[in-house]
Amino acid sequence: MRIKTGDFSMGLVLLALSGVLYRQSGEIDTTMMYALGPVFFPRLLIGVLAVLSIVLLCQSVKFKAAQAPGAARTPVDGNAIVLRWALVGLTAVYLCLLPLLGYLYATIPFLFAGMSLLGPVRRRNLAIYAVTSVAITLALQFIFATLLKLFLP
Repeated sequence: MRIKTGDFSMGLVLLALSGVLYRQSGEIDTTMMYALGPVFFPRLLIGVLAVLSIVLLCQSVKFKAAQAPGAARTPVDGNAIVLRWALVGLTAVYLCLLPLLGYLYATIPFLFAGMSLLGPVRRRNLAIYAVTSVAITLALQFIFATLLKLFLP
């Protein structure tokens, strides 16, 4: 049996986080009545998080024979590590700017920068990234504010 410790520990952390969030979702004010209630969407997302973390836990355990001690390992790609840390930094900047700029003005550049960082950077793709960033942001604003009556920062 072989366990990917990074995936296993992340699965445990996310499963514990979903338990804590589910417990705290019980404190949401339910005095205002809406079609699905204010607790529905957070608990739906928490349930998805819990299921995906269980899947991650199951995938992190492999029941194969261990590799021979001299077997070659896959090399670590330096660009992938830089890309991961760039995404972490971009997300940290987004979270800092969110209370200052608000959802609309912070999310559009965040999505555009994330897509530019992950995808190919060509003139045509940049136009697609820009349109997609605006469309996703406005669609989520509409869904949360109009349909769910939950206002974003």
